[in-house]
Amino acid sequence: MSVGTDPETVPIPVPDRESRPADRTPRFGWPLRPTLAAAAAVALAVLLLDLLVAADAHTGIPEPIRVAVVLAGALLLPGAPIVAALRIPGRAVGAGLVIALSLAATILAAQFTIVPEWWHPLRTQAILAVSSLVLCVLLWRRHSPADVTSAAFDVRALVPSRARAVSLATLTAALALFVVAARSLDFTAAREFGIVTEIGAAYVAGLALVSVTIVVALSSRVVDRVVMTASVLVLVTFTTLLVSASSGETSVPTAFVHRGFISALVESGMLPPAIDARFSWAGFFSGSAHLVSAAGLPDAHAFMTYAPLFFNALMIFPLYAIALVITGRVRLAWLSVVLYQLFNWYQQDYFAPQAVALFFYSTIVATLLWQLRSAPLPSVGTGLKATILRSPRRTPGLVPGFGKGRTLAVGAVLLVIVFANTVTHQITPMLVVIALAVFSYFGATRYRTMWLAAGLVFAAWFSYGATDYWMGHLQSIFDEIGQIGNSVGRGVSDRITGDPTYQQMQYLRMGASGVFALVAFAGWLLSRGRRTWLVAGFVCAAPFSLVVLQSYGGEMIIRCFVLASPVLAPFAAIALAAAAHRVRRLAGSSSQRRRRSGPSRYARTAALSLALLAVAMLLTVNRGLNTAFEASTGEQVSVSDQFVAEVPPGSSIMSWSHAPHTVGVRRLLDPSPPRMFFIDSYPCLGNLTNCALDREPSYIYITAQGIGMLRYQYGQSEQGLTEHLDAITASGRYLPMYEGSTVLILRRFDSPSLRIEES
Repeated sequence: MSVGTDPETVPIPVPDRESRPADRTPRFGWPLRPTLAAAAAVALAVLLLDLLVAADAHTGIPEPIRVAVVLAGALLLPGAPIVAALRIPGRAVGAGLVIALSLAATILAAQFTIVPEWWHPLRTQAILAVSSLVLCVLLWRRHSPADVTSAAFDVRALVPSRARAVSLATLTAALALFVVAARSLDFTAAREFGIVTEIGAAYVAGLALVSVTIVVALSSRVVDRVVMTASVLVLVTFTTLLVSASSGETSVPTAFVHRGFISALVESGMLPPAIDARFSWAGFFSGSAHLVSAAGLPDAHAFMTYAPLFFNALMIFPLYAIALVITGRVRLAWLSVVLYQLFNWYQQDYFAPQAVALFFYSTIVATLLWQLRSAPLPSVGTGLKATILRSPRRTPGLVPGFGKGRTLAVGAVLLVIVFANTVTHQITPMLVVIALAVFSYFGATRYRTMWLAAGLVFAAWFSYGATDYWMGHLQSIFDEIGQIGNSVGRGVSDRITGDPTYQQMQYLRMGASGVFALVAFAGWLLSRGRRTWLVAGFVCAAPFSLVVLQSYGGEMIIRCFVLASPVLAPFAAIALAAAAHRVRRLAGSSSQRRRRSGPSRYARTAALSLALLAVAMLLTVNRGLNTAFEASTGEQVSVSDQFVAEVPPGSSIMSWSHAPHTVGVRRLLDPSPPRMFFIDSYPCLGNLTNCALDREPSYIYITAQGIGMLRYQYGQSEQGLTEHLDAITASGRYLPMYEGSTVLILRRFDSPSLRIEES
């Protein structure tokens, strides 16, 4: 095997009725002692920062360092020593479990101290750090130096080669072009076509370099995992962070709502009752409030801007693990990771609970598929009838090297992740139950009753922890069950409204998802006969069963594709590989001839790079389509914070948008908060001037986001909006109080003028 590479194919055990594990104890996929040393160092850093914050002596430490320390703790503690003790041999699965278990521990510790109002994040952080440090020391002392090396990890993989150096230099040049593109980007000029009209040549050139690097890496005799990891991260940077890097703010405004929720938890140390249904699944908010307090931050703003890169980087581990099992080839596994990113236009990877929930879900699926690949699996015979009737009675053997105790311990880790997922998100826990039931029905897991345990956990939390969500409207929740037409209509047809050009652009999004799903379906058909064929296919389809349960505010269709994508991608990779093989056969060129023909190889690389660039540009179009009414500016954030802080108690504010920047402690906890109301009702949209003058709000709050939403989602014309604003001010009842480039605030003539400094 070449230095720094993975083998092309991954062997799968031959089906066997034998269920006894091999005597040899498996080695952890990562170097054991370096892993423990890193975790111990992080624990010490977390503990030191905790003490400094407690003593109010942390301000001398730069904020980025404090953020890095608490994030490292949340990703490694206590997962690293626990998973190392379990000796998970797969690097991707092991890393995914380390991160998922650590995040789950942080979320559960925060949630179950804030619910009973025992909120003390510094004490909780100290307990997590000290316990993790003790585990690291005990595990270090338990294992001899002979255990330091890992059978699965080749240290030589870190040694640079000429090809790797060239690839990394190319990616560095691409990043430099990305910086140029971000600095020159005028994102406020985005209109109905989104950000694609403003990106410039530097962006396209940089993305072309990334495309060439990926194609060359995937076309090599062996795949360099370092180059592929770096390539995926740079690809994610290009496709998710352009607007954020230019504006300095997150490109998804809902993240500011979450910032406000977290600030309220930090301020009060308790869950506010009956304010928002999302507090019924507050695990993400509690965990984030814990990290904000542990780092001594003013709010969660520091976590928001680069959240898409952070969450997509984490997703590489379960994505690769899932794809490796389904495809059986390292090359196709990496292609799957790239395909997942290329069709990830949904923008659900921002600073939000669903990003964490998706990672939890993907890690659970990856772990179960890894066990299915590794364990002996009794045969149920041939034919669909035999599979349907006999699979439920089948139980896989033990993973080689894993006794019953170690296998149960892995199951316990999965249950902890299931529990954390249940208190974090509303719909993903239901999918976890369905996916676990699929594994159980097909006899593909030893955890035959885990789906029942996950269901009981969800039912218990829904009954006792989510009462604010269903109290008073339980009937309406049950009425949505089975209303598939309603779910599909709200998720598809109801979203194709507003500006005609913007409506047409929406079809690009739907087309991309549709093509992705169709190609994946073809790959699933081509995978027939593989061990994972049926179970992976049903797990892939499982998210779409959620449309039977509820519409999720019109977002269920999008969420179905988001949750299915980790399994859709490997099947799509199989289909593309089969298509490429067929094209080569039709062309009548042998592999030997291709190797000898330099021009042919270069032409093929160029063609594939152009195809990859085209798909990446389509992703740029789809992901940046809503920039006109989603991109935030520093002015909007600063002015909104000042405005809400200074507005008199009980004042009424009409917002020409959903005003996410105004959500915070004042609106959520103040006994006399400003009263916000919005204009997204059709009677009001019919005549904005009359609506404002009839309701007589104390202030009218208008942002560039609000104007963009009115123009492109509700079909208002720019001239009409200008005329409405002129009519409101011409009435003499409203005066401009703040006029900026992206914010306008009008005050009623008898409302006090507030002093707001320009950003």
